[in-house]
Amino acid sequence: MAGEGEASELDGQETARWQAVGSAVRALGESLASGQAMADDVAATFAQLRQIPLDHERILNAMHVPEDAEEYCEALAIVLRRIPDGWGRWIGCDRGWYPIITELDAALAQLFPDYEVHQIKEKYGTLRYYAAPCGLHRDHEDEFDRLVDEAEEQSAITCEECGADGRLAENHRWFKTLCSACIEAEAGSGLGRYVPVEPWSS
Repeated sequence: MAGEGEASELDGQETARWQAVGSAVRALGESLASGQAMADDVAATFAQLRQIPLDHERILNAMHVPEDAEEYCEALAIVLRRIPDGWGRWIGCDRGWYPIITELDAALAQLFPDYEVHQIKEKYGTLRYYAAPCGLHRDHEDEFDRLVDEAEEQSAITCEECGADGRLAENHRWFKTLCSACIEAEAGSGLGRYVPVEPWSS
């Protein structure tokens, strides 16, 4: 399996530094989303980031199991170990899609036990699972691609936040697949309101 035996967790000091980076970037993102960010805010954030000492290669190659993984922690760690060094071992989506990712991994591993993952993220409100089969026998490549396509299609009707039935919603050109309850919760976060791209079916 790609990266197995090499990927490791960040230590306490590295984790604190990486969390400081995340906090600064999130704060700037929230300011930008609310339309309240000024040029000085952007400059101050980048100045702050330059002062945080990071080993970029170690950060890139470390295991970044999501903090909210809970019962999916071990299964997501298996997925992250499939990512080769240099690609970045992150899950770039929210908790509602963890079941889709872990079920897809199990199905793909039945076909190609040592398959590689290159990136997992949300894009335009749906899951993107970039992966490639490994091994000499490629008899099941079409099935591999079909399983990935089906998982990505499933994400398009699954709330990224909670896993309930969802629909594509938009907030100032930011797209996310959400259920009605999570649309209401997002509205209370101060980052603006998501609106379904298409009307909810009755």
